[in-house]
Amino acid sequence: MRMKRIVVLAGTLVSMGASWNWADDEAVAPLKTKLIAVSLFKNGLGFMARESELPKGDVKLLVEGLPAPVHGTFWVYSRDDGATVEDLVAFEKESAQSMEAVSVAELLEANAGETLELRISDRETIRGKIIAVPASRPAEPASVPPGRSPYPFNVESNVEPGETASLILLQTGNGMIALNKNSISQVSRPGGELKTSVVRKKRGVALRLRATNPGGKGRLVVQYLAKGITWAPSCAIDITDAKKARITAKAEIVNEIEDLDNVAVNFITGFPNLQFADVTDPMALREDLAAFLNNLLNPPQPGQNRGRRGVVSQNVVATFGAAGGEEIFPVFPAAPPEGQTREELFFYEQRGVSLKKRERGYYPLYTMEVPYDHAYEWKIGDTLDEQERYRAVDQREPEKAEEVWHSVRLTNTGKVPWTTAPAMTMQGGQVLGQDLIYYTSPGGKATVKITQAADIKAERAEFEVERRRNAATFYGNSYDLVTIRGQLKIANFKNKDLTLAITKDLSGEVVKTSPEAKVDQVVKGLRKVNPHSLLYWEIPIKAREKGEVEYTYKVYVRD
Repeated sequence: MRMKRIVVLAGTLVSMGASWNWADDEAVAPLKTKLIAVSLFKNGLGFMARESELPKGDVKLLVEGLPAPVHGTFWVYSRDDGATVEDLVAFEKESAQSMEAVSVAELLEANAGETLELRISDRETIRGKIIAVPASRPAEPASVPPGRSPYPFNVESNVEPGETASLILLQTGNGMIALNKNSISQVSRPGGELKTSVVRKKRGVALRLRATNPGGKGRLVVQYLAKGITWAPSCAIDITDAKKARITAKAEIVNEIEDLDNVAVNFITGFPNLQFADVTDPMALREDLAAFLNNLLNPPQPGQNRGRRGVVSQNVVATFGAAGGEEIFPVFPAAPPEGQTREELFFYEQRGVSLKKRERGYYPLYTMEVPYDHAYEWKIGDTLDEQERYRAVDQREPEKAEEVWHSVRLTNTGKVPWTTAPAMTMQGGQVLGQDLIYYTSPGGKATVKITQAADIKAERAEFEVERRRNAATFYGNSYDLVTIRGQLKIANFKNKDLTLAITKDLSGEVVKTSPEAKVDQVVKGLRKVNPHSLLYWEIPIKAREKGEVEYTYKVYVRD
């Protein structure tokens, strides 16, 4: 089936003439749409798809209960030949809702017109017919200043609060009396059951829609991006086997938007650009014109307020010395996860999800076995600070031991990417550690830290070999040219051979390395006078033996 017509409803109220009389409420039939599919991002946004059958002929319909959509993502259209959506108008609608009484005052209100017995004290009970239970008197409405919303739930006012009602009127055998309802401790109804429900009016946003469906086969489709639902992936990596790691993935849904009833859910992995995610669509009636235009012209910039970005969004991290970036997931279905690729995004599919609002869902994704190897890493920072002053190694927290990390390096031999998520490493049923695994494409490698390698001792030292005073002037500052020799020592106290990967961040010109290092030039800052390099070694060390690395470099330093 093809789409016959699409009406864009992102910021514009459309009017198609006065031939339809919207004042005739009886002519507007309520239309209930069903949520059929949701695609979830990790940042609290979900792309929702709803459908409903359109009545035959020229119809006026009322749609209620939709969440506030993100600007530019709200679309309403007809599906099937011959059916069209003519226009759509958002307006405020007042409705009545029945709810259980939760106080004496509400119970009295629910039984207005009934004869009740009201206990005032241990010795006094009054019997009479409830004539009235006046409501609290609201404050006078405030005028709306420019740039503020005209809608009651957004008006900011300095008006004093209204009068709180404490009065009930009761017709007794001795006449009408007024009671303070706060003094009533017990309510009963002689010869009958108490009514326990009260009716409350509420205001919400509703949509009036005009459509034509001459063939009677048309369906209404409503799609939008909205806040209030997200998915949180995690994985377990079992390395009990010496050659194959078992990776198990799961997804957890946090649902605070609406009930899901047998809905198809897609978990999105990738790096989507959602420029207007924090701008509410005008059809939600949340803002006035000035506020909408301000948000439209000044949307939050990418990277703002992201918190733990590696968990709530996708990350690709280029790890020096590793083949590519990294990214996710006890035993679940061994079959590959169902899903599909759409350009640069991958969608894990979970069908038949039923989850009520404010519930949380847990959904196994898959288990796969992949090759892995153990990796030991020692990363060493630069000894030149931001002001390009040299910090001698023996002056930098001498009490702090060097950190050598034991990690696992996994190869994604599957057909689907791994998404960024917390990763727990296990062996023989015991937890070894937890780290963040980063997005990994099929064929890529991911490195996940397990723990610090306590049986590998690492030491480093740097020695000044030569210094030329006032060797150069840069940006009005005098610099010395210093030649430095660095020394790295490693002792392997394990009962097995290993290879230690060492990465050294270095400002200056590399003169010599032994053994020879792989040197990568890194872009330096605009006002930096020294080149910036990363030195990388892979040093094999036998069990119970030691290893050593040396390097020499020249660096301009300020006094």
